[in-house]
Amino acid sequence: MKSVALWRAGGAVLVCLSLAACAPKSYVVKSPVPSQVRYAAAPAQAERIALQDNRAAAERAFLTGTLASTLMVESAPLDPAAFLAKNLQAELNARGIPAQVGAGEASAFPRIDLKTFRIQNHRQNAYSPYVTFTYLSADVETAAGKQRVGVFVKRGKVPVWSFDEIIEPTLNQPLSLAVKELAAKVANQLYGARADDAAVAALTAKIAQRSDDSYLDVYALGFANNPKAIDTLVGLTRDEDEYVRIAAISSLGNLRAQGQFDLLKSIYSDAKIWQDRAMAIKAIGDLDTPQSKAFLTEQMAHWKSQPAGKEPSWTMQVIALYL
Repeated sequence: MKSVALWRAGGAVLVCLSLAACAPKSYVVKSPVPSQVRYAAAPAQAERIALQDNRAAAERAFLTGTLASTLMVESAPLDPAAFLAKNLQAELNARGIPAQVGAGEASAFPRIDLKTFRIQNHRQNAYSPYVTFTYLSADVETAAGKQRVGVFVKRGKVPVWSFDEIIEPTLNQPLSLAVKELAAKVANQLYGARADDAAVAALTAKIAQRSDDSYLDVYALGFANNPKAIDTLVGLTRDEDEYVRIAAISSLGNLRAQGQFDLLKSIYSDAKIWQDRAMAIKAIGDLDTPQSKAFLTEQMAHWKSQPAGKEPSWTMQVIALYL
């Protein structure tokens, strides 16, 4: 029995070593390229948006998980709040909103109260995908009150020749999507800004042509803040392409498609793979209705009662973005 235990312990060490053998201690990431689709209705006057970094101590490590690493940007370790403020401003400006985003007084309005912004990675073994879960949670506050906004992005890539292959799909793209989704939600909440119907039609036609990056265009439909995109997105929730499908599910939440609660609930209950279920509960959180909040609370209680494991832990982290 002792020899079996030693063999198992040795095997576990070998697995850990094989996972970490080629993984670098740090990755160099880049700032997102701002969107090209402008919002049709945007404020003419420049406004300052205060961003307060109120992440808890447990939220301060940015890239954690199976292979913890440091992210570098512009030759320095990535500062999550500063990175977010700089690139959120660039995205809003590109959309036609002349806002300035930066640290400000706690009493200043409008204000973004940052609760969570981090990446968690996971890898089962040396032959499986390197997967990242990107989480962002904040309260967007005005003198009239506050609204919780959340972002969850899942991406994965099997590194074949080098770990450099994972940087673009699992780090750069999720960071870009997180900034763009937050910008879309801020623009909608503060200014009611949205892209026009022509922009939605152009994106829909582009998605129909299909490319390796079509899922990014599906996300862009959600970031348009235009309900004209809802019917297209509903159809794409059944797509065979995993990333197109979860982008469509997420985007129904981004558009606060409250009439799709039953669809999202059915995906959450019946989907065969976890990422579909996770994106459905994320989208339900985005709906921000008494019904959706009650459902999140119920599901959090359910998962807390379950034995410890990956799915309970990961699902509760998504739900916690909204509670």
